[in-house]
Amino acid sequence: MAISNRCLGFAAMLVVAAVTTGCGGEPEFAPQPTPPDGGADAAPPPAPLPDASAPDAAAGPATSQTCDATMSLALSSMFEGRRKAEAPGMEVEGSPICGVVPEGQSVVSQTFMLQPGFCYTFLGQALPNVTEVDMQLTLDTVAGGLPPAIAAMAGNPLLLQDTLTGQSTSMGAKKDCYKWAFPAGGPVKLTVKARTGAGPVAAQVYKKKQP
Repeated sequence: MAISNRCLGFAAMLVVAAVTTGCGGEPEFAPQPTPPDGGADAAPPPAPLPDASAPDAAAGPATSQTCDATMSLALSSMFEGRRKAEAPGMEVEGSPICGVVPEGQSVVSQTFMLQPGFCYTFLGQALPNVTEVDMQLTLDTVAGGLPPAIAAMAGNPLLLQDTLTGQSTSMGAKKDCYKWAFPAGGPVKLTVKARTGAGPVAAQVYKKKQP
């Protein structure tokens, strides 16, 4: 039996309606691309984490640091080269003190004892970029058990101070070694300071028995 044009048209309309409405769901759309600028309502990007390697502007003034192995070796070699002329016939007393300091800052030794019957030489040295190094020897007035004669010096604890200029200095050098005049040992500290420039500074103590 022949199908009329009206029936064909009605069937075609039913197919279009079925495709358009699907099964009663919402129409599907392709995802929209994000605008290049993130959109007016886009959340701002997260703040970057702080850089731990960057200097802290709120930090306090720089302080001294311990010399590394290369600095210590260089300074020890310089002391050994000066020893024959400036501390002749003397032996090394303890380890050198050494620190990397800002301009105007100092490195202070641990307390050590000056012994009766010995004389002492103190050598100071700096590496670039320190151009002027100072050195002094002071009585450690906070040490306990000081004999009365030594304790009386507490008001003026400075024993020696260098008078030289430049990267190298000394106290009690050559034939003028410093003699400890008291019958008992005295606790002292050695201080070396970068007066001009910043960098490594060091000091070494030498001693010998008095004849």
